[in-house]
Amino acid sequence: MIVNLPKKDDPFKEDIEKITRELANQSFPELDENAQKEHFEKIKENLPKFEEEISELIDSLKTDILSCDTKQILDYFSALYSFSTPDTVTEDMDSDRSFKLDYLHSLITAIGSSNSKKCDEKILRNIDETLEKLKMQSLLYLMFTSDFNGEPNQIKFLQSLHHMVVRGDSYSEHKIQMCKELFSKFDEVLKSKYNITSNDLIDELINIANYPIKNLEIQKKYFDEMMMAHKGFVQQAKQIHSEEESASFLEQYKQSDSLKQTNDKLQKIYDETGVSLNDSIFKIHETSLPREILEQISIKLGENTDFQNGKIEYFPTNNTHIYDKPIVKIGEEYYCYNSASMYFNLQSLLENILLDTIPPNKHQKNYYKKKGEYLEDQSLELIQQILPGCDVYKNLKYGIDDEVDGIVIYDNHIFIVEAKSNKFTLGARQGDINKIKRNTKDIVEKSYQQAIRAKKYIISNELVEFRDKNKKTVLTINRYDINNIYLINATLEPLNHISSDLSSLKEFGFIQDDEWIWSIYLNDLRIISEIIELPSEFLVYIERRIKYNDFPQIKMAEEIDIFGYFLSEGLYFDDIDFPKSGFMLNIDSSFSKNIDLYYHWKEGALNKVQKKPAFFDGCKNNIKFLVEKIENTNKKNFSILTKFLLSLDCYTHELIKEQITLIIKSQRTDFHTYIDNANIGVVFVSKRIYTYDQLYQQCELYAYERKINNWFVIIIGNDSVDFEQFYYENKPSELLEEKVAGLKEYRLLQTLEAKKKLGRNETCPCGSGKKYKKCCLRK
Repeated sequence: MIVNLPKKDDPFKEDIEKITRELANQSFPELDENAQKEHFEKIKENLPKFEEEISELIDSLKTDILSCDTKQILDYFSALYSFSTPDTVTEDMDSDRSFKLDYLHSLITAIGSSNSKKCDEKILRNIDETLEKLKMQSLLYLMFTSDFNGEPNQIKFLQSLHHMVVRGDSYSEHKIQMCKELFSKFDEVLKSKYNITSNDLIDELINIANYPIKNLEIQKKYFDEMMMAHKGFVQQAKQIHSEEESASFLEQYKQSDSLKQTNDKLQKIYDETGVSLNDSIFKIHETSLPREILEQISIKLGENTDFQNGKIEYFPTNNTHIYDKPIVKIGEEYYCYNSASMYFNLQSLLENILLDTIPPNKHQKNYYKKKGEYLEDQSLELIQQILPGCDVYKNLKYGIDDEVDGIVIYDNHIFIVEAKSNKFTLGARQGDINKIKRNTKDIVEKSYQQAIRAKKYIISNELVEFRDKNKKTVLTINRYDINNIYLINATLEPLNHISSDLSSLKEFGFIQDDEWIWSIYLNDLRIISEIIELPSEFLVYIERRIKYNDFPQIKMAEEIDIFGYFLSEGLYFDDIDFPKSGFMLNIDSSFSKNIDLYYHWKEGALNKVQKKPAFFDGCKNNIKFLVEKIENTNKKNFSILTKFLLSLDCYTHELIKEQITLIIKSQRTDFHTYIDNANIGVVFVSKRIYTYDQLYQQCELYAYERKINNWFVIIIGNDSVDFEQFYYENKPSELLEEKVAGLKEYRLLQTLEAKKKLGRNETCPCGSGKKYKKCCLRK
């Protein structure tokens, strides 16, 4: 039986192609280069007024902050912007609370204040409203000032925008895990100066970050005891019927055992915790951090003077020390007003502590070299977790003196891995184009050139050799055994929109070969390794992920947004006719929301269990079970078949699963399907009737008929799956022409005969996949 794939409705594709047709029928005058510059200059003429308005908002904030108690302001807004409940965490994920708290933190530590006057609600409300206005005005200002050499520059704008409003690059468990893995290599250095290991140091920094929650729990104990005492007091007071009794009752209550017991319980809480009822929940009462480290990561009010420096004083993207010094020191007391910042900046905090310990002339040898080695090892290890059974080779040499960080071989796929642990510097993060260019050259372009060179070497000869550091040949590759070569650039810092839109680097003269590399932040790779269920899913993802760079009209902000879109929608755009110009499709982060919710649930932020996202999760009757069984055969070229199966849509998965069920039930002997543009056909056959020669001839006939060269036979048993692969040249043949004609005649007769016997609701034998009543019955 042959199964043709019916045309499936694709609203997304239809909408895009409708837009393409409409744009083709319209004529839009294009601004010439001079007109564009003139338009841009008019915008810049109004910038002084715009800058003045922003300065007025900042002055308003300064006035309000200086008018009352700084600690009260920090307490109030840290509580307002930091805490989420299980009911609000989803909403809070999309909010700008972190930006507001960071800005307030920077401004207060920059201007300082000794005012102890209590803040009224009006001042606090005004600060909140002004922060919102400042955020919106600042975003517009970044848009208008994101130019380079006198012309608007998208890279600068997107990077400046990201630096201003986006916080965090990893889920907390991954950030902690990465830091513990990396900095454990420097335990001897830390122990020699501070008598503390990296794990203990990290645990104590996290302990400090969690202080507000712990203090809040202690405050709750106080209130619980007080509420119980109040409840007893009210019950006793109900017995009072006169003023005389009231006065007597109050005197007796002051001397009562119940009040004494309550006071004793409150005192016990204090004795056990050292936290008083009136303490700020953000106060750090005790810590095992060495005093020198605590001072290094603390800032006093008025010390953040760099934040003032900039074209606009105290502008949100000005340099600030709050990320290197997240603890606020007021008098002799320490406060953690921004717990999230401790998590977000854990890696840089540890790096600063370590580099302060190592003499500058030994930084390269004793830190940066080991940092690079960690990235190489960990990125290869994560790929190995995704592709179990793959062969991994590290630090190879080839040619005269060329090197490659790693090569991974999985079936007929090669992954060339180049790891770059260079920093994406503050200036680059702030949008400085020259620094972005310099940093991305070191991180991406050098990896790209090294990986391209290794690929060209592999395909240069039938057999190529790679050596280890001792010049011993450890890997020989036959290029005819390889079906795909993928280039991977692993990074230790996220490049955000740059890695998700590598085409933007072409303006720097980078990525010039007719080839793409996958630039991936280590912790994003970690997420993918934890969510991907089958190796073949990863093969489909990396193939489509690299191909995604061919569609600069489609914009997604970060890697996990792209990965989330893959899990949900497939990340396949090849069959869509996009407009050639004047069109851009921004896909928001909603497709990664399920990934966020899953990890927030794992971290304990959500009560409701969140299912781990999965590829084909929305397709109940998918054939991933079949893909897994084929993978387990580990036969040569199995991944060509598994990638093909995973590339089929949900409707086809359901159809194949239905036919497999019929084969197992002995209600069908075989069926086959194919995709012309993939040049692959697949025959499903029952194991009980399988013979190699018969299937070879049958596939030869299908191959000649469809002009498809590659054919796979999937052999279905009751509890087993196997496959064979055939390749046909499909050269002209009179014999095969006659057989194909006979096959077509047989199918026609079969269909006509079936019309007499088939039930209305049975699958039509013509191969449409539709029910008989909706297909050939009408003909």
